[in-house]
Amino acid sequence: MMKVVDTSFKRSSYQVELYNSLLFESALGIAAATYPKLHAALDKPQSYWQHLRKSTSIELRRELDFCQRQQTWKMLLQLLHAQSFASAEDFFTFIQALEDRDFNFLILPYLGSCQENNRLRAAQGDLEAAQSMIQACEEHLFFPQMIRTVCEIGAKELKRHLTDMLRLWEEEIGSVDAEEKKEILERDLSMKRDWLRTCTPEEVVLRASGIEYKPESSVSKVLLIPHVIYRPWTVEADMEDTRIFYYPVSDASMQSDGDPYEPPGQLVQLYKALADDKRLRALKLISEQDRSLKELTELLGMGKTTVHHHLAILRGAGLVRVKDGSYSWNSNSLDHHAEGLGNFLGLED
Repeated sequence: MMKVVDTSFKRSSYQVELYNSLLFESALGIAAATYPKLHAALDKPQSYWQHLRKSTSIELRRELDFCQRQQTWKMLLQLLHAQSFASAEDFFTFIQALEDRDFNFLILPYLGSCQENNRLRAAQGDLEAAQSMIQACEEHLFFPQMIRTVCEIGAKELKRHLTDMLRLWEEEIGSVDAEEKKEILERDLSMKRDWLRTCTPEEVVLRASGIEYKPESSVSKVLLIPHVIYRPWTVEADMEDTRIFYYPVSDASMQSDGDPYEPPGQLVQLYKALADDKRLRALKLISEQDRSLKELTELLGMGKTTVHHHLAILRGAGLVRVKDGSYSWNSNSLDHHAEGLGNFLGLED
């Protein structure tokens, strides 16, 4: 029998950092506005998103249409992580000052340390390196398109597009109720700071995002960024040494005045998620055992994109979690739904 001495490094935990900015709120708003398939699963009704696209200026609609085709919202998010920006103008100045190769490097997706050399070469215009990146992430929903866009469009035009899109969004959309949104984000971060004093990092990530994220040797930091516009979804991202969760603010953070006729968002999402036969089939399969996306696609007989969409709704409602690359049933997710409905309706036991 072969004997093996394990000298690998296994991280036992990670550091959680909290951060919020209305610039991230705007970037996620752009992401939501340019993903129509998601609109039925967001807290804001479909009519809100339909009106938003129709009511914006021709210039902003043009940039949003380009974003929808080329998946540039993710580039915007990645650029916002380059440093802490005090204002949108600081961000625009930063972008324009970047050398093209540095700009390209920041907007190309991080695919792990093994692809960083290709990322660097692709940023300098090496098409062979870009193709290697595409092959490494060919199963991803939008990374291949992002890489092709960087190669085909060029830094000058992408700088203009991202700058114009964010500036117009800030002027026409982001400035509406900006102070209220800022207060909501601050209330939620205050709650998460309290959690960090009494909970483990893993518990804080799970409670905030609904995702059970175990320590990885390649990740020493988890960044939690709250959002309002993309509720109830958690958006995940990776940077070198860092996992990012853009998580939905809690119902408690949303309601400063305690309006008794405003139904809790999580309760609404739970019943929306259950009101679909395909999602109920997926949920039954997951309740039997953990399932991968590939396995569920085969068992349900549907396309990968469609299955991913349904799974995201189930995740947003807290019914399933992502665990070790598979979808896992959250056995506690239905424990309090009747009580939650009863509390909202004001029913006595």
